Amino acid sequence: MEIVYYILIFVAGTFIGSFLNLVSDRLPRGKKIITGRSQCDFCKKPLGPKNLVPIFSFVFQKGRCSFCKKKLSLYYPASEILSGLLFILAAYFSRFTFVPVAISLLAFIFYAVVFSFYLIIFLTDLKESIIPNKVVIPAIIFTALYLVFNQAYQLYNSSKIIFGGVLNEYLSKAGYWHNQIIYSLKDLGLTLLGAVIISLFFLFLVWATKGRGMGVGDVKLGFLIGLVNGFPYGFEAIFFGFVIGAICSLILVLMKRKKITDTIAFGPFLISGSVLTLLYGVGIWSWYVALGGR
Repeated sequence: MEIVYYILIFVAGTFIGSFLNLVSDRLPRGKKIITGRSQCDFCKKPLGPKNLVPIFSFVFQKGRCSFCKKKLSLYYPASEILSGLLFILAAYFSRFTFVPVAISLLAFIFYAVVFSFYLIIFLTDLKESIIPNKVVIPAIIFTALYLVFNQAYQLYNSSKIIFGGVLNEYLSKAGYWHNQIIYSLKDLGLTLLGAVIISLFFLFLVWATKGRGMGVGDVKLGFLIGLVNGFPYGFEAIFFGFVIGAICSLILVLMKRKKITDTIAFGPFLISGSVLTLLYGVGIWSWYVALGGR
């Protein structure tokens, strides 16, 4: 039953991924996103329902337009598959099930929306080498609001334990409520501080390279990653992003697809580092801390 559940999540994700790819195409060109029918990039003929089924349409059409027969971009199936996988991760991270509790549903919505922002940034930076403010700034605002709401929800649960339980008098005297407030503020403060430090680091790189090695969009993306991954895992995400970027750049140079002096979109690597850290960051950090204590 769990496999069926994840298949349904994946399918829903592929449909959303198809839309997100459209957003990444139209947004940099200033085109309308919601209105306007999808059309072939070459012959401009409107696409029908049979041309818009995620993954299957591309496969059945053998990767070509059904009208002019020109080869379609691999971005279409790739974005749909990536989105489906990201939605599975959203369900996994939030422990979202067929009978979800409110907090897991909200967590699923959070991860699904953040991953949708991530995918648009990933595709736009890969195609156009830009990170649009119309995407990254709303993503920052959405993430910040969720973090505040999540801490408020945790405090609400703590208040029910203190003021609604039989041990409320003892917990109050022990300063439990006060400690919970301090912990929540500290957690939010450290997350914000980590995001600011990451942004300042990228801002320094922009200044040091005079904008050739890093763009202002990466500064904002770094802040977003700091919020999404939290403290101290935001630093780990950036580290993984640099490692993945270095490996991919080396491969492209060895394959003679890029010269060593060429620039390459860095946003996709940072996003990959963020998702990788969400998956394995806690375990890797614990291993690192334990290693340092030996």
